Amino acid sequence: MKTMSAVQKKHDNESVQTESDDDFQYEEVSLDDDWSLTEGEEDLEATVKAIQDRAEVARAAAPRPGPVTHQPVAVDDFLRSFLSEMDMTETLECFQTEWTEMAQKGLVDIERVGVVPDVYTENKRLENELKNAHRDRDEYRVAASAAGETLAKVQKARDFHRLQHKRVVQEKNRLIEEIRKLKVQCDNYEPAVKRMNENTKQF
Repeated sequence: MKTMSAVQKKHDNESVQTESDDDFQYEEVSLDDDWSLTEGEEDLEATVKAIQDRAEVARAAAPRPGPVTHQPVAVDDFLRSFLSEMDMTETLECFQTEWTEMAQKGLVDIERVGVVPDVYTENKRLENELKNAHRDRDEYRVAASAAGETLAKVQKARDFHRLQHKRVVQEKNRLIEEIRKLKVQCDNYEPAVKRMNENTKQF
């Protein structure tokens, strides 16, 4: 009977050891470890790459700085361009009609009218550049906002997985503690079981 108890005790130890040393790895993992969130990281990287590509295209398309040359612009052409840009279609039609009539009647001296002073054409060029800069700025703001939202999602997912990991570790530790307590209880019951077996033999 003593031999059977020793064998049973060894078997119990091996069972507990087997249960606690199964395929699940119980090593503590630091919550500071890097977490791989492939989908979120890919979204963020794609957004950042899109911003960088957009900036490179803008730089490539931007004309290289050089001497500013002013092409003479006739007054009537300048007015047509201005009215068209301001979407003043009725005024533009009236101007073109009246201008054509006056030119046909010889009431307009084209040479005397001349061209628009350089300062006006230069102001117009700068105005167009400013509009383009504002458009690019708005595009970058939208891209940056999208990148910020993606980053927030990645961080939220990372925090969620960290919390899940922490819960798994806590549950693992709880199960190990319960197994240890059960083993202690089994060891405590062994003398009583031994006495019962001896009493049974006596009867």
